[in-house]
Amino acid sequence: MTQQNSEQRSGVRHTVDKMQDALGGVAGRMSASMTTAADSFIQNAAIGDLYEIASSELALERTSSPEVREWAKQMIDDHMTSAHQLSAALEMNETRGAAPIPTELDTRRRKMYEHLESAPAGKFDATYLDQQLLAHEETFTLLRAYANEGDNPQLRSFALGAAPVVARHLSHVKAYKKRAS
Repeated sequence: MTQQNSEQRSGVRHTVDKMQDALGGVAGRMSASMTTAADSFIQNAAIGDLYEIASSELALERTSSPEVREWAKQMIDDHMTSAHQLSAALEMNETRGAAPIPTELDTRRRKMYEHLESAPAGKFDATYLDQQLLAHEETFTLLRAYANEGDNPQLRSFALGAAPVVARHLSHVKAYKKRAS
């Protein structure tokens, strides 16, 4: 295979990965907008934090951009805090069922992580920022829906407190993407 064919296949693969991420993001937002049950909220909020931390740790390894590096550090800090706050909300809630907090990514976010991991060096930052936008749109939708209609007062309080942080992340990632284009 020639270098040109290899580059074309890599480009096609990257485009397909980006489309799969976007479709997964749409499905995630639709699901998040209907999440009012505590166990579903916990699962999605926890996996969202896990994804943010894992993808941002990868960004610290792969990016050459000081701005993306700072963003990734902030995401790790903020989403570790969010994970701790979720855990604390659950500890305060003795009526919660037995469903444990997830400790691994679900299939969809595992795939997003794999797409980020395989992004070509020249497209890594754009892929990371695209995924950050999708992830934060989904998380904001989840938090807003649960804060408005969730079935657990402790978790609704958590969602209300976390939503402004995620809204700020969403605003920042949109600004980064705008400057980068």
